[in-house]
Amino acid sequence: MKITGIKTHIVSSRHRNAKRNWLLLRLTTDEGLEGYGEASMLGHDRLVERLLEEWVETYLLGANPLHHERHWRTLYRDTPGHGGRLFSTALSGIDLALWDLKGKALGVPIYELLGGPLRERLRVYANGWYTNPGTPEQQAAEAREVVARGYTALKFDPFGRTNYDTISPEEAQLAEDRVAAVRGAVGPHVEILVEVHAKFTVATAVHLGRRLERYRPFWFEEPVHPENVSEMVQVRQRLDISIATGERLYGKFPFFELLKAEAVDILQPDICNAGGITELKKIAAMAEVQHVLMAPHNTNSAVGTAASFHLDAALPNFLIQEYHAEFYEPHYFELFDGLPRQVDGYVDLPGGPGLGLTFNEEVAAAHPWQPLD
Repeated sequence: MKITGIKTHIVSSRHRNAKRNWLLLRLTTDEGLEGYGEASMLGHDRLVERLLEEWVETYLLGANPLHHERHWRTLYRDTPGHGGRLFSTALSGIDLALWDLKGKALGVPIYELLGGPLRERLRVYANGWYTNPGTPEQQAAEAREVVARGYTALKFDPFGRTNYDTISPEEAQLAEDRVAAVRGAVGPHVEILVEVHAKFTVATAVHLGRRLERYRPFWFEEPVHPENVSEMVQVRQRLDISIATGERLYGKFPFFELLKAEAVDILQPDICNAGGITELKKIAAMAEVQHVLMAPHNTNSAVGTAASFHLDAALPNFLIQEYHAEFYEPHYFELFDGLPRQVDGYVDLPGGPGLGLTFNEEVAAAHPWQPLD
């Protein structure tokens, strides 16, 4: 089997907080099989699209798609921007498509190629469900809706949209009131995951984290900027909350620095940005040595979501998976058939072969790229 080309599609959707454009790709072969990938960077989609086309033309035409490790190394080493978001996202998209092709060629789900499933269901948490900014009462009502759908864990950013580095006393109190209201609404047994979006200095993050400890958050996500590992170390040492980070990091090397510094409890690489299945498997193996858990970031279409599910199934140190799907517009589930749905806070494993998805090109055409502002 040989790779013969690439087809790309940019598809849009939205939920309460955000618009999304997903860059989908299909690697074609001379045997008629297609591999689905996703290279969604949440902006600059045309740049990634052009890079994908150039890479396939230069490196992959006529190549055997089953040799995904060789292709990963070639694309990483032969390009000047390795490690950055643009190049890593393009590489991730191709990697997912190659794994999908391999699973289809061999007639098995991807997780069978990763050592087989370690669990029959995957725990997921809800995101995309809340209004930002919203009042404490509004977010409490929205959280009750989430729990009514069956979720046992939900994540939100209580800090509004315009607070960076520091925060006023009024805004800090409002953030605490939001978390308190959500905790009161969902009760003691539903997990609350607090998102910070890398907004604050160490002092501000520690101050806010200490105020929120009483509400027993499952984790405190990206409390400080990811560029300086020592800042994350300081926050982790001073809080009694698990620290999670990783959505803005690309490739194994920055994750190694976090692990080496004992800066984190939970890693959150995004399978569509950090290097695909090939690289996330290695990141997870490094984390396992220090008993650090994996909770992959995911704002992706069904392709990135299903790819995360396959990886999660085979990881010894998997914790929980981010899951926006049910909070996007309904065509999310029409774009691809085969994505498992949440029931009682879990999803079943995807079917196969490959990712286990079937693409609907008409739905893609009906929801083209849209501006994000």
